[in-house]
Amino acid sequence: MQHPIVSYAQILYKGHYFNNKDFPEKIQSFTESLNNPVYEAWIHYYEEDNKCKIYTEGLSPYLNQIKKFAGTVSLDRSIGWSDKIDDQKELNKVNKHSREVFAENKIPYIINVRFGDQKSYPFCFQDIPQNSILFVGEHGTQTFADYKATFYAGIDTLIKILKPRALLIYGSVEERVLNLCKENYITLAQYPSQYSLAHSPQKPRRCGTGV
Repeated sequence: MQHPIVSYAQILYKGHYFNNKDFPEKIQSFTESLNNPVYEAWIHYYEEDNKCKIYTEGLSPYLNQIKKFAGTVSLDRSIGWSDKIDDQKELNKVNKHSREVFAENKIPYIINVRFGDQKSYPFCFQDIPQNSILFVGEHGTQTFADYKATFYAGIDTLIKILKPRALLIYGSVEERVLNLCKENYITLAQYPSQYSLAHSPQKPRRCGTGV
């Protein structure tokens, strides 16, 4: 039997108002949750778009399954900074509408913030409450220097505009992102990507200090 893949929270920095119960101990990808469910985990959608074809209208068949889990992260449709601005806006609407679907169905959720470059800021950070707990997916943003610069600029802007009390990052965490959170007393937690877990088998880690 295949062992289910889950990603455990690693707390990198404890900021003001830190509460270990505020965020998931472990998360599991949507695809993995269908095949090898771990119901005490939260579901995330940080997967390749062609692997996770789940548009807003496509959520309905899966809602009863999602309800079996502890909660979910809102959708993560790609907003590429090189894409046409109208395409970025449409995908952003899909991500945001998923929050409405989860709320209407009384499914606990954490907002996933997806952004491109500065052109996306006026709409990507709208309708997100300040001082909340936010998820961000780092996977695929660190391949090239300009990708890294775009991602860091987005995190910096997110912190300035939304002032989250906790930032949860799926994937690796740059030291300068960690420093940003420390400077602003924001709790920072990292969830290793499913790719890294699959290629570096190790015993799961419980919530704890990573740095």
